[in-house]
Amino acid sequence: MSKLFIDDNAIELIKKELVKEKAYAMRIFIGGGGCCKRFEITPVKKPLAGDVTFTQGGIRILIEKELVDSTKAIEIKLDEKKGLLINLVE
Repeated sequence: MSKLFIDDNAIELIKKELVKEKAYAMRIFIGGGGCCKRFEITPVKKPLAGDVTFTQGGIRILIEKELVDSTKAIEIKLDEKKGLLINLVE
């Protein structure tokens, strides 16, 4: 993966959450299991081994290595009704 796109509204929301949680970064990873896998984003205090760090708009995003290796880009945007949406470009 070479690109991370985050819209301005998502950046502002993430900044607020990082301050609120006193976190180092947001981490994107695959959660769930079996047929119910889903992408999750959560504030974290430190990266995990293998995480890839991206910086945009003054925030750090840590992405699980498996996601980085299997995608061309990740897009994060804020939908007023649904919250943060993560889209993978394969």
